[in-house]
Amino acid sequence: MTKARTLALLVVAAHCIVAIWHLFLAAKILPAPNNHVSWLAIILITSGHVVVSILLWKLSDKVAGFVSVIFFLAAMSADLYEHFLHASQNNVFMLVRGDWTAIFSASVFILLALEIVGCLLGTIVLSGRTGDDKSTPGLDANFSKRNRKLFSGRASLTSYGICPIRNGFEPHISRRPENRDKPVTFFR
Repeated sequence: MTKARTLALLVVAAHCIVAIWHLFLAAKILPAPNNHVSWLAIILITSGHVVVSILLWKLSDKVAGFVSVIFFLAAMSADLYEHFLHASQNNVFMLVRGDWTAIFSASVFILLALEIVGCLLGTIVLSGRTGDDKSTPGLDANFSKRNRKLFSGRASLTSYGICPIRNGFEPHISRRPENRDKPVTFFR
């Protein structure tokens, strides 16, 4: 599992915790008919986050990234509409001042930040980049294996008297019969 997928799983878990906490804060903010926490909402939020976590854990990078982006875009659009655009009692600009107002507003912004990070991580997983890739091969023992893949179907580098580098300097003796008597050379 890549680092981006692991971070995306952590963001999904954090989003689930903050979303449920946000429901309890909304019950403290809203007036009398709406001041209770719906257990159906808690079950749906939890099950949605569990399903997304399983999909992120088990599916391929492309599908997991797509699921993550769709999930966090849907959550972000609902969050932006309900707490910023829609004229309701949940709007952070129209909240009645009280003891829980600042904490409720903070939970809204924390959710929004987690949703943005989730979308970014989903696009990173979707693109397949891990952050560990290098554009040029390093000096390691697997260079000769990559070398064979790069030059398959062509003459190998050793047939031309060129040796791939492994761990810095490497002595090279060509396998060609005319070069067997020559001394060992070092290539960088």
